[in-house]
Amino acid sequence: MLRKVIMVTDTEESVKNAIREILKSKNKGHDYALDLTRILDKERKTAIMKKLTRF
Repeated sequence: MLRKVIMVTDTEESVKNAIREILKSKNKGHDYALDLTRILDKERKTAIMKKLTRF
């Protein structure tokens, strides 16, 4: 099974692209992993993670 690594930065554009990629991966039946290491602010990282785990 293919696993995609989706890198997310602190911009809203990156978050929207990550949502798009998550939905594409789920539709195709692929696994995905989120790379949130580029986000330095812990509160912002938590907010983005909550937003992305809904999908």
